[in-house]
This record gives sequence, C-alpha cells and structure tokens, in this order.
Amino acid sequence: MRNLILVGLNHRTAKVDFRELASFNAIQLPQALNTLSEHPAVLECMIISTCNRVEILSVTDNPPEAVHAMESFLSEFSRVPLSELRHKLYRHNENNAVRHIFRVAGSLDSMILGETQILGQIKSCYSIAVASHTIGTNLNSLLQAAFRVAKRVRSETSIGEYSVSVSSAAVELIRKIFGNFQKKNILIVGTGEMGETTLRHLTDHGAKTVYVANRTWEAAVELAERFNSIAVPFADLQQWILRSDVVITSTGASEIFIDRPMVQDIMQKRKYEPMAFIDISVPRNIDPAIGTLDNVFCYDIDDLGSVVEANFHERIKAASAAEKIVDQEAQSFCAKLKSLEMAPLAMQVQDRIEEICQIELQRCLKRIGPQGPKQEKELERMMARIAGKIAHPLLMQLKTKRESSNQSAYADLIMRLLDPKDLNQP
Repeated sequence: MRNLILVGLNHRTAKVDFRELASFNAIQLPQALNTLSEHPAVLECMIISTCNRVEILSVTDNPPEAVHAMESFLSEFSRVPLSELRHKLYRHNENNAVRHIFRVAGSLDSMILGETQILGQIKSCYSIAVASHTIGTNLNSLLQAAFRVAKRVRSETSIGEYSVSVSSAAVELIRKIFGNFQKKNILIVGTGEMGETTLRHLTDHGAKTVYVANRTWEAAVELAERFNSIAVPFADLQQWILRSDVVITSTGASEIFIDRPMVQDIMQKRKYEPMAFIDISVPRNIDPAIGTLDNVFCYDIDDLGSVVEANFHERIKAASAAEKIVDQEAQSFCAKLKSLEMAPLAMQVQDRIEEICQIELQRCLKRIGPQGPKQEKELERMMARIAGKIAHPLLMQLKTKRESSNQSAYADLIMRLLDPKDLNQP
C-alpha cells in the first residue's frame, strides 16, 4: 500500500460544538470527497463523520502535502482557522493508521465502549466513498479488513453484551423480569431525550405494543408516530397503566404522580398479574413504596446506575481481549502489505543475480572454449545454485527487516550493489 494517512478529531480532542462545525452529513459527503480527491497528493480518500468523530483517510505518494491538504480542507469546510483547528487534530500514518481504524471499527475508541452503532456508520461512509469513486484498491482492502476485525471483536468477546446506558439498562431489566417481552404492553411517560432513547431501545429489541404519554399531547403524538407506537392522553394515565405490563417514567416533573394507592388499586383489578415500574426521572415520579406490593417490581435511576457501572467494568474486561484481536489483526494486515510490496523487489534481486551469473558463465565459456552439452548443462546448474545461495540470505534479510524502519535503506543498498550498469564490467 502507498502511504496511508489519517487526520481527524473526536470526543477526546474536541467538544461537541466544535465537532458539529467539522461534521459532514450524508448529503455533503459526495461533494466533499470529490473536492478533496482533486488535490494531486490525495490518491484515494474516505471521510468518516459521526456525532463523536470526523476523520479523513487518504492514500498518498506525498505524505506532507497530503496532511496539509487534509487539514486545509477541514479548515475551509468548517470555517475554523487552521491555527485553531490544528491542535485539536490527531494524525496517524501507516501501521498506526491501520490500528486506529481497526479500533474504531471494533468500538474500542468510542465514547461508549462497545457501542454497536459505529460499525454501521463506518459502512455508510464507506458506501458513499465507493459511490463517489474516491476509494481504490488500497482503502478498499483496509476497510474490508476493518469490517472483519469488528466481526471478530463482536463474536469472540463479550464487549457488546453489557448495557452501559440507563435506557439500555432499563430494557435489560425488563427482559430479566419477563424474558420475552415482545407480547407485553409497555407505557412510556415522558418524551424527552431519555424517553426517546428508551423507546428506541425497546423497538430495536422487538417491543410490539408501546404507549406514549406526555402532558403535551402534540409531543406524545410526534414521538409515537416516529416509532410506530401509540400516543395516549396523560389525563387518563391510570387507565393506561392498568393496560400495561411495564411502566417507564422519564419526565421533568418534580412530583410523584404514580403512588402506592393507585398501583394497589391497579394490581387488584389485574388480579396481581406481575408489573414492572422503572423510574428514570430525577426527581422521581414513582413512589418507591409500590415495590412492597406483591408482584410489583420497582426500580429507580440509582438501581439502573448500579447495573450500568457493573456492566461497564465487564466491558472493560472484554476490551482487553478485543485489543489483543486488534493488535493481532493489525500486525497481520501490515505484514501482508509489506510482503506484497517486497515481492517485486525480491523478483528483481533474483533476476539480477541470475543475470550476473549468466554473464560470468558466458565469459567463462569464451575463455575455455566450446564445451559439450553435458558439461554446459552442469555449468549452468552450478551457476543457478550459486545464484540461489547468494539470493537466499539477501531475501531472508528483507523478510526479517519487514517491520524495521531500516527496510527501505537495506533494499536500496541491495539494488545499488546489483546495479545493472556494473554488470558488464570485467
């Protein structure tokens, strides 16, 4: 592979307001890629843009020029002066760039360790770059390898099996209580960010009947329509709690509006069929005393926080195994590239040594005179063995220096020693 360069910023180097300036949406990406690819130093390019990162990958024959082009491009697009942008950027090349992309694809560099969205986002950005014809064989092989690494991380570690957000922890608790909750009725009270995220997790996990209640009717309708759910009036809250198996509150209200007498009455009418109440509001909206009723499971945000903390530690353990996979795959990928790069040189070394041996054989035959076919064949075999014995240690040294910064210098030395202009000297 020609020189691989990565320039980017993420949640560790830039705050969200800054990342927003530099981000690209799907509509902007094709034109941005075409503009960047017009620079002579950029042979291939791809832009990864998510809420937590903006990264440009490029293949180049001129790394300094390519880095400058990529930084200038980001500055012009974001309208942030280059002097202000530069200190928020990180830069990786060659093996470090490969490892970085593998870590990103494997969700090891995400704000939420082990989150699943990043791989889909990378694939989407990759597809746009392919459609824009800015991806060639080099970046294509890199991204396909990154997708394989991400698959290994998911299948061989448990990094994605533990909920590390309050909303996903709520869904995990529901599953533990009811097992398959697809046939359960679920009521979400509140349409804020947490309520929306919880609703998204529920629908992603196959919840079929979800009611949405909010003091502002229009907000309930809007959220319900986006997630194919059912908006219900907040004024009839008790009636809809009665119809539900799970109630999740996520509001900005400062009072308790689901109390023990209400739930006791509801449970009597339900003949004490099990119910779960999950209160992720602060201040709380559900009276914790309802947890003393038979067949009522009640959790608040502290309960969910304990789950999240425990699960986060489990993800950290799993991340250690995932990092080993990334290191192994990065080394393997880079070694394969080096082997492919050295193949033409190895052939040149072999050819030049054989050429030297043939020249010397012809000189020898001129001096000693014509030989019989058997003698000439034996001389040719001898010269082939000499060529092989000379070439073998040189090629082995090239292989052992594969990961060394001295490889290029060593290869250049070999080619100068075998310079064809010296072959005809006596």
